[in-house]
Amino acid sequence: MSKTILIIDDDQTLVAPLKDGLESSGYRVAVAFDGMQGIVQAHQSRPDAIILDYHMPGGGGQTVYERLRKAPGTAKTPIIFSTVVTLDELRARISPSEKTFFLRKPVGFSQILGALHSLLGAPEPAPAPQAEPPKAKTKAREPKCYEFPVRVTYADTDKMGIIYYANYFKYFEAGRTELLRSLGVRYRDLEIQRKLFLPCVEANCRYLAPSRYDDLLVVCTWISELGRASVRFENQIVDKDLGGKVVARGFSRHAVVNDLWRTTRVPDDLRALLQPYVGSRP
Repeated sequence: MSKTILIIDDDQTLVAPLKDGLESSGYRVAVAFDGMQGIVQAHQSRPDAIILDYHMPGGGGQTVYERLRKAPGTAKTPIIFSTVVTLDELRARISPSEKTFFLRKPVGFSQILGALHSLLGAPEPAPAPQAEPPKAKTKAREPKCYEFPVRVTYADTDKMGIIYYANYFKYFEAGRTELLRSLGVRYRDLEIQRKLFLPCVEANCRYLAPSRYDDLLVVCTWISELGRASVRFENQIVDKDLGGKVVARGFSRHAVVNDLWRTTRVPDDLRALLQPYVGSRP
């Protein structure tokens, strides 16, 4: 049976990608955005572990922690504080038990996943599907596409008044950067905290129609290939001021390397976050 994790944190921009990542990793997830709601959820969902913020409305993390520790049903539930408050400050304010743990924000998803695996063990993989008779070939699954709006600036155009061709690669970069950010993964954190780098090894763009100064573009980004140590981002740009006309299509393929410039595998937690965006689109 899947383990249940309760997240009590008022920062919805952090909670949403964390919830998605944990569910993709095999956990059941309940969420509360303030202290009182968190206490109610803890008694209703009976979680196997709780991820708790310290500064939030509805009583704050200290009050929530004390009430959970006094309740018989949650007295021994593992509680992981995920907060900007330092460890020394927390210990001065609460009385930690052997089931109390601390992670200092900003916290990478792999750190939280590692802590849960250490406490609860890795979730059991889903049972393999039974073999079925061959079926007629079906269309490949269409992946999710992250859409990012861009307004063409005067500096983006050339002497002819249209977007300078090299700037489309700048839009592609913004698209993949914002896709990752929407999942709670920043390029900067990959490089600084995880020592993971994504050098571009191939890029291409087809220019289908000209766009001009002040046009509103939408950059659609998805992933066509997610290899062991590489990823290929696909991009399609439409111009809203041209009635949604597709003006460019392209891709960039990236190796995944460590700080010694050696190829390294895509981490499991990052792969789980990216998987919904992997596939082919018409």
